Amino acid sequence: MTDMIKTRPDGSIDTAFYMERGRQMRSQQAAHMAREGSRKTLSLVPVLAVCGLAALLVVPALF
Repeated sequence: MTDMIKTRPDGSIDTAFYMERGRQMRSQQAAHMAREGSRKTLSLVPVLAVCGLAALLVVPALF
């Protein structure tokens, strides 16, 4: 199936429509990537906390 190209009344391509559509798609993708990144970062917090505690116990003179 081919999509119809959105045009203005004079027959030219409606570039404003496609620019806005691109902005919306990029915004949605950026929000999705931020959510996924947050989930991955939050899952690392307990691991990093344990590593930090282990470092305190193993080498207390550095802290």
